Amino acid sequence: MSWDELVAAALIGTDRRPVEAEAPPGSPAALAATLNGRAAEDRLLVAAAAWTVARRAGARAGAATTVEPVAEDPRPVCSAAAASRLELLLEVRELVEEWLELAARAGVRPPPELAPALLDAGEARPERQAAVLHAVGPLGPWLGAREPRWAYALPADDSVWKTGTPDQRQALLRRRRRETPDVARDLLASTWDEETWEDREAFLGELELGLSDADEPLLEAALGDRRKPVRDVAAELLSRLPRSAFAARAAASARALLRVEDGEIVVTLPDSEGRGRRSERLTAMIAAAPLSTWDVAMVTMPVRDDLRRAVHAGWIEAAINQRDEAWGRALGLLELLPHAEAEARAAAADDPVRAAEPLRWTWGPRLSNAVVASVKRRREQGGRDVDVAFVGYRIDPATEVDHLRELGGRDIGRLCDVAAIRAAMLSEFV
Repeated sequence: MSWDELVAAALIGTDRRPVEAEAPPGSPAALAATLNGRAAEDRLLVAAAAWTVARRAGARAGAATTVEPVAEDPRPVCSAAAASRLELLLEVRELVEEWLELAARAGVRPPPELAPALLDAGEARPERQAAVLHAVGPLGPWLGAREPRWAYALPADDSVWKTGTPDQRQALLRRRRRETPDVARDLLASTWDEETWEDREAFLGELELGLSDADEPLLEAALGDRRKPVRDVAAELLSRLPRSAFAARAAASARALLRVEDGEIVVTLPDSEGRGRRSERLTAMIAAAPLSTWDVAMVTMPVRDDLRRAVHAGWIEAAINQRDEAWGRALGLLELLPHAEAEARAAAADDPVRAAEPLRWTWGPRLSNAVVASVKRRREQGGRDVDVAFVGYRIDPATEVDHLRELGGRDIGRLCDVAAIRAAMLSEFV
């Protein structure tokens, strides 16, 4: 009997392909005795299992290879408690970035046995790759040389731009953009005409990182692309460059849409494009224009013909894209303000929970306590219109929240659980 005969019998069925299933040579006598007492189907499965073990255990070793040991990492390994915490976080893929930040701040590294799982976490989420590579240190490129999916850990090799898969090329472009933005742009420009439109769209989006006026020529060229998704990416990025020719054209077009008469904004609606509404086109044109096109004092003026929402939506989009602090202050976009000012304004707001929601960083004690008090007040008054679980991810880990559990609710429970994990995690790095 051979392995191939066993496989054929298993696929076709023992009733159509009888086979004398036997234990592999050298098996314990008890195994052969066990086989003799089984029905044909059961005998086949047991024999197949035994042969599988024999084939693997009996494989002839390949030629020995010499492997250079990984370079020494001088940083101490984190505490056993912190390592156990990271192992759990990697299972659920939550709070990993915060753990890595705490480790970097403490000057410690994860235990080497967790490096593969960390590299997997970086492969799944490109935005965390830089933190992962810092955490694993020299072990990253050493393992990356032995596992293709961790190739992002290897030193950047520009030859990948010519020979790699689309994912590998995009990873290279992202890494180069983070390290040397001009090199990344030149790589993309060198093959622009040869790329598929899908790759042009994906690759062009990587220019968002480190976007500068030097990117304007390539983005202007992309505005003439045959495919609308590529043109849309180019237009969005150019709208973030207020000194670009695109911005000047957008300003000229948008300036004709708004005028001030007797302290009131009067709107001239643009022609619609395709099936779009004219008010939506108005918003898009205002959003594309540099905010220097307007006087920030216009924010407080009334808008005629019930078009205030469309006008302000354009200014809000422009302020976010252009990261304009003055317009952010005028429009109430706290996320555009310095952290201290944003937190002070949110803490003093009538509803600190809603005011703080756009602030995606770890808050200081004042805002943390104000938000926790607001959560308690809202729930006691019956308010359940906001899922407050996000609060647990952003408050100061030292904030007391356990008293909120008595309020009930799945989101409250999640808030308290996450806050407790973060507080414990912080103590593990002390």
